[in-house]
Amino acid sequence: MSVPSTGSDANTVDSLKKLESTPEGQRQRWSAEITAAEKELEKWQGSGNRVVKKYIDDRDAVETSQKWVNLFNTNVGIMEASLYANLPTVDVSRKFFDMHDDVGRVAGIILQRAIQQDMAEPECDFDQVLRHAVSDRLIPGLGTAWVRLITETEDTPALEDGTTPLDDEGNPLQRISNQEVVIDYVYWEDFLWSPCRVWADRRWVARKVPMTRDACIERWGEDVGKQIPMDYKSSWKNADGQKINPANVIMKRACIYEIWDLEKKQVIWFSKGYKEGLLEVKDDPLQLAEHFEPCPKPLFANLTTSNCVPKPDFAMLQDQYNELDETNNRISLLVIACKVTGVYDRSADGVQRMLTEGSDNTLIPVDNWAMFAEKGGIKGQVDWLPLDVVVQALGELNKHREAIKGQIYELTGISDIVRGSSKASETLGAQELKAKFASVRIQKLQDEVTRFAEEILQIKAEILVRHFDPMILAKMANVEQMAPEDRQFVIPALQLLKGPEQEMEWRVTIQADSMAMIDYNQQKTERSELLNASATFLQSAASVGQGNPSLTPLMLQLLQFGVSGFRIGKDMEGVFDKYISELEAQVEQQKQQPPPPDPAMVKAQADAAAKQQDAQLKQQMQQAELAADAQRLQMEAAAKQQEMQMEQQKFAMEMRQQMQEFMLTMQQMREEFALQMQMDKDRADADIAATKAKAAAQPKGDQS
Repeated sequence: MSVPSTGSDANTVDSLKKLESTPEGQRQRWSAEITAAEKELEKWQGSGNRVVKKYIDDRDAVETSQKWVNLFNTNVGIMEASLYANLPTVDVSRKFFDMHDDVGRVAGIILQRAIQQDMAEPECDFDQVLRHAVSDRLIPGLGTAWVRLITETEDTPALEDGTTPLDDEGNPLQRISNQEVVIDYVYWEDFLWSPCRVWADRRWVARKVPMTRDACIERWGEDVGKQIPMDYKSSWKNADGQKINPANVIMKRACIYEIWDLEKKQVIWFSKGYKEGLLEVKDDPLQLAEHFEPCPKPLFANLTTSNCVPKPDFAMLQDQYNELDETNNRISLLVIACKVTGVYDRSADGVQRMLTEGSDNTLIPVDNWAMFAEKGGIKGQVDWLPLDVVVQALGELNKHREAIKGQIYELTGISDIVRGSSKASETLGAQELKAKFASVRIQKLQDEVTRFAEEILQIKAEILVRHFDPMILAKMANVEQMAPEDRQFVIPALQLLKGPEQEMEWRVTIQADSMAMIDYNQQKTERSELLNASATFLQSAASVGQGNPSLTPLMLQLLQFGVSGFRIGKDMEGVFDKYISELEAQVEQQKQQPPPPDPAMVKAQADAAAKQQDAQLKQQMQQAELAADAQRLQMEAAAKQQEMQMEQQKFAMEMRQQMQEFMLTMQQMREEFALQMQMDKDRADADIAATKAKAAAQPKGDQS
């Protein structure tokens, strides 16, 4: 069975269902899909490689025939610094900012800390991934990344009776020992997608994964791994037929295509040289709610709605860059020609000696002076190269070169103020206006880079919530170091994160300026303004609280509302909630106290007491009674204090018991989950075996 070649409407497939009815048809289908995508991107990849050569000025170091100005390299460096300079600041927030939703707030803090904690680690070098992606966007025209989940397991420890838990096949039951979310940089030539007009119409995305022979055998077994050809190579060659990519590689590698099919929610591993069928097929391994693909929408350059194929920025300005190189080359040739040279009469030997032997205060003798004078002297014997013409042409070419550079700066949006130059006569307002205008011109690209980083972290957040063990998630977030006011909500927050997706909705946002150069003065100004505003508000709130103490909790709630608008306000909400609750309790307690006594009654009681003081015996009895009352009050206070201590100890024991029960419950859930996963795997293996057996049992004539 053969698949029609792609490339025109007459040679396309009209029914994938019929084509994929057999394993051979499935392999041929994806071979045709990959070939069509590579052919669609072939022109752009060739252009991208030429732009890369231009960026690095890939010429012989001793080549002097051409004198170029590699302004493209400089402009790319300026744009890279403007688009990305620092790791982004992650902000995970609950969907609704309810003031007393402490469980949702702490859940957002845990997820935010879990995302942020390994962004600079070697296993997840997010900084380097973003730098490579931005560089690929500015040079060849496409930058992308890939997110992977790594789960390590180990044998479940033996039980108290010494027995080891086993699975259905008799092997030791496995438990999760470590989990990681790895963010990979994908080389721009290794990323593929189905040909489409706009990105939303794609049917699948794929990447080329270079794998050694040993890696193939470890992944798919020795029988399959030895049949996979080591055919990974660059798709572009220069004029001499040499590969642009590193050619001196010792280890041969296979080109494995990892394909994520959006229509069937399947992941396919495929090799063109493996003729026995597909290497592996899995049904939606990540099972994410918001995303299926493990990659964000790439950073595309100069897309249109006609075809989802990028075009490098250099191609949009290649005429200006080439004209700049040509002008600079002419300037270099004129500089070489700009020297003192000329012709002279061969018979006038003295003229040549003036330039070769002459020194200060030296006279050169001339034979036959009369004839020398008759020919006009030195002016009649020498004719110099007209340097004024060369110098004039050189000046015009220098002006033209600056004009071309101005065109390039205007078209790329790199203004003088961004390059750090300005006129001394300009006011501060004029310079700030120019800087603002320049930032507006590149704001669209900055927002695109921010969107790219956001989608990567959104995918990572979904993987953390859906697949990570709660204890590993808590360890990554370092919940033990959280504020005491927040630690009491850790367990409910973890339960919220691991519960049904309808119960926990979050969003991952990144401030656009968090990836640009840090403006420490701006940060200092913002914090100073916050502290000054808080101090002014607290002074007003103190006067209000003195006049009416019941309004003090309201004043704190207003301050909490203002502070929560800042990124750090989320970490301080727990402290505000604590003090607000304490103040509300104090106000309520004051309301329940009896009113103060009437002054008239107090005076009457004092008069009555004064009249009774004339009897000494009665005074002694009153003193004895007062002493007895004081002793009784002390005993009651001690008893209440002891009772409170016992209640505190009882509360602490109950909290430890609840924590132990929660840990046992989590352990049981993990074991049940692992057992369920193993049962599902066995069931799937059985279904696949049955399907294969059924397919093998069908007569050959029934196959399409």
